[in-house]
Amino acid sequence: MKQFILMAALMVFFAGCNNGQTTPKSEKKMKKLSTLEWAGEVYAIYDESMTKLDALVGEKPEATPELKENVKALKNSIIDKMIPYGKVRAGMSEYDQKTSSDQLGVKIVNIAKNPAWARTQNEARIYYAKIDAELAALIGSFNIITQYSQYELIKKQEPAEAERLGIE
Repeated sequence: MKQFILMAALMVFFAGCNNGQTTPKSEKKMKKLSTLEWAGEVYAIYDESMTKLDALVGEKPEATPELKENVKALKNSIIDKMIPYGKVRAGMSEYDQKTSSDQLGVKIVNIAKNPAWARTQNEARIYYAKIDAELAALIGSFNIITQYSQYELIKKQEPAEAERLGIE
Protein backbone atom coordinates (compact mmCIF):
# COMPACT_ATOMS: atom_id res chain seq x y z
CA MET A 1 0.00 0.00 0.00
CA LYS A 2 2.84 2.35 0.92
CA GLN A 3 4.47 1.85 -2.50
CA PHE A 4 1.13 2.48 -4.23
CA ILE A 5 0.77 5.81 -2.42
CA LEU A 6 4.36 6.70 -3.26
CA MET A 7 3.85 5.83 -6.93
CA ALA A 8 0.60 7.81 -7.06
CA ALA A 9 2.33 10.82 -5.53
CA LEU A 10 5.17 10.54 -8.05
CA MET A 11 2.73 10.29 -10.94
CA VAL A 12 0.99 13.47 -9.79
CA PHE A 13 4.34 15.19 -9.35
CA PHE A 14 5.68 14.23 -12.75
CA ALA A 15 2.40 15.02 -14.47
CA GLY A 16 2.83 18.56 -13.17
CA CYS A 17 6.41 18.86 -14.42
CA ASN A 18 7.09 20.56 -17.72
CA ASN A 19 10.55 19.07 -18.17
CA GLY A 20 12.18 22.46 -17.80
CA GLN A 21 10.54 23.86 -20.88
CA THR A 22 9.81 27.47 -20.22
CA THR A 23 7.31 29.51 -22.12
CA PRO A 24 8.49 32.70 -23.80
CA LYS A 25 6.59 34.68 -21.15
CA SER A 26 8.29 32.88 -18.28
CA GLU A 27 11.69 33.31 -19.95
CA LYS A 28 11.02 37.05 -20.14
CA LYS A 29 10.05 37.07 -16.48
CA MET A 30 13.15 35.08 -15.56
CA LYS A 31 15.44 37.50 -17.39
CA LYS A 32 14.08 40.31 -15.22
CA LEU A 33 14.98 38.58 -11.97
CA SER A 34 17.33 40.45 -9.67
CA THR A 35 20.33 38.48 -8.45
CA LEU A 36 18.61 38.04 -5.07
CA GLU A 37 15.38 36.81 -6.72
CA TRP A 38 17.41 34.43 -8.91
CA ALA A 39 19.15 33.03 -5.81
CA GLY A 40 15.83 32.70 -3.98
CA GLU A 41 14.18 30.79 -6.81
CA VAL A 42 17.14 28.45 -7.32
CA TYR A 43 17.27 27.81 -3.57
CA ALA A 44 13.52 27.08 -3.52
CA ILE A 45 14.04 24.40 -6.20
CA TYR A 46 16.95 22.96 -4.20
CA ASP A 47 14.91 22.89 -0.99
CA GLU A 48 11.98 21.30 -2.82
CA SER A 49 14.30 18.67 -4.32
CA MET A 50 15.37 17.57 -0.85
CA THR A 51 11.76 17.28 0.31
CA LYS A 52 10.82 15.20 -2.73
CA LEU A 53 13.94 13.05 -2.42
CA ASP A 54 13.07 12.48 1.23
CA ALA A 55 9.65 11.20 0.18
CA LEU A 56 11.45 8.56 -1.89
CA VAL A 57 14.34 7.51 0.35
CA GLY A 58 13.86 9.10 3.77
CA GLU A 59 12.38 5.96 5.31
CA LYS A 60 15.08 3.85 3.62
CA PRO A 61 12.93 1.49 1.56
CA GLU A 62 14.49 -1.51 -0.14
CA ALA A 63 17.05 -0.53 -2.79
CA THR A 64 15.15 -1.78 -5.82
CA PRO A 65 15.72 -0.90 -9.48
CA GLU A 66 12.36 0.89 -9.34
CA LEU A 67 13.52 3.09 -6.46
CA LYS A 68 16.71 3.95 -8.31
CA GLU A 69 14.73 4.86 -11.44
CA ASN A 70 12.39 7.06 -9.40
CA VAL A 71 15.34 8.89 -7.86
CA LYS A 72 16.91 9.34 -11.32
CA ALA A 73 13.62 10.65 -12.70
CA LEU A 74 13.35 13.12 -9.83
CA LYS A 75 16.92 14.29 -10.39
CA ASN A 76 16.24 14.80 -14.10
CA SER A 77 13.11 16.82 -13.33
CA ILE A 78 15.09 19.05 -10.96
CA ILE A 79 17.87 19.48 -13.53
CA ASP A 80 15.21 20.50 -16.05
CA LYS A 81 14.08 23.19 -13.61
CA MET A 82 17.64 24.41 -12.94
CA ILE A 83 18.81 24.68 -16.57
CA PRO A 84 16.70 27.75 -17.45
CA TYR A 85 18.10 29.54 -14.39
CA GLY A 86 21.59 28.70 -15.62
CA LYS A 87 20.72 30.22 -18.96
CA VAL A 88 19.48 33.39 -17.29
CA ARG A 89 22.56 33.61 -15.10
CA ALA A 90 24.86 33.06 -18.09
CA GLY A 91 23.29 36.17 -19.64
CA MET A 92 24.10 38.29 -16.58
CA SER A 93 27.14 40.51 -16.27
CA GLU A 94 30.16 38.91 -14.63
CA TYR A 95 29.51 40.98 -11.50
CA ASP A 96 25.85 39.85 -11.33
CA GLN A 97 26.85 36.23 -11.90
CA LYS A 98 29.22 36.40 -8.92
CA THR A 99 26.65 38.25 -6.84
CA SER A 100 23.91 35.73 -7.65
CA SER A 101 26.20 32.82 -6.73
CA ASP A 102 27.22 34.53 -3.49
CA GLN A 103 23.57 35.13 -2.60
CA LEU A 104 22.73 31.51 -3.40
CA GLY A 105 25.61 30.39 -1.18
CA VAL A 106 24.20 32.38 1.72
CA LYS A 107 20.78 30.80 1.21
CA ILE A 108 22.14 27.25 0.86
CA VAL A 109 23.41 27.36 4.43
CA ASN A 110 19.73 27.23 5.43
CA ILE A 111 19.23 23.81 3.86
CA ALA A 112 20.31 22.23 7.14
CA LYS A 113 17.05 23.57 8.63
CA ASN A 114 15.11 21.29 6.28
CA PRO A 115 14.82 17.91 8.07
CA ALA A 116 14.61 16.25 4.65
CA TRP A 117 18.18 17.29 3.93
CA ALA A 118 19.48 15.51 7.03
CA ARG A 119 17.42 12.39 6.34
CA THR A 120 18.55 12.13 2.73
CA GLN A 121 22.16 13.31 2.93
CA ASN A 122 23.18 12.17 6.40
CA GLU A 123 21.04 9.09 6.90
CA ALA A 124 19.71 7.55 3.67
CA ARG A 125 22.85 8.21 1.64
CA ILE A 126 25.02 6.56 4.28
CA TYR A 127 22.55 3.68 4.69
CA TYR A 128 22.47 2.95 0.95
CA ALA A 129 26.26 3.29 0.59
CA LYS A 130 26.55 -0.06 2.37
CA ILE A 131 24.20 -1.87 -0.01
CA ASP A 132 24.06 0.10 -3.29
CA ALA A 133 26.90 2.53 -3.95
CA GLU A 134 25.29 3.80 -7.17
CA LEU A 135 22.07 4.71 -5.38
CA ALA A 136 24.03 6.37 -2.57
CA ALA A 137 25.99 8.44 -5.09
CA LEU A 138 22.77 9.41 -6.84
CA ILE A 139 21.27 10.56 -3.54
CA GLY A 140 24.46 12.48 -2.75
CA SER A 141 24.34 14.21 -6.14
CA PHE A 142 21.25 16.12 -5.01
CA ASN A 143 23.44 17.99 -2.54
CA ILE A 144 25.21 19.76 -5.43
CA ILE A 145 22.32 19.94 -7.88
CA THR A 146 22.41 23.75 -7.91
CA GLN A 147 25.49 23.46 -10.14
CA TYR A 148 23.04 23.07 -13.03
CA SER A 149 22.05 26.70 -12.49
CA GLN A 150 25.68 27.83 -12.63
CA TYR A 151 27.06 26.68 -15.95
CA GLU A 152 30.74 27.25 -15.15
CA LEU A 153 30.40 24.83 -12.23
CA ILE A 154 28.78 22.06 -14.21
CA LYS A 155 31.35 22.50 -17.00
CA LYS A 156 34.21 22.29 -14.50
CA GLN A 157 32.82 19.58 -12.21
CA GLU A 158 31.04 17.37 -14.74
CA PRO A 159 32.20 18.22 -18.29
CA ALA A 160 30.55 15.19 -19.88
CA GLU A 161 27.22 16.12 -18.30
CA ALA A 162 27.58 19.73 -19.48
CA GLU A 163 28.26 18.46 -22.99
CA ARG A 164 25.25 16.11 -22.86
CA LEU A 165 23.06 19.06 -21.93
CA GLY A 166 24.55 21.34 -24.59
CA ILE A 167 26.00 23.75 -22.04
CA GLU A 168 28.86 25.63 -23.63
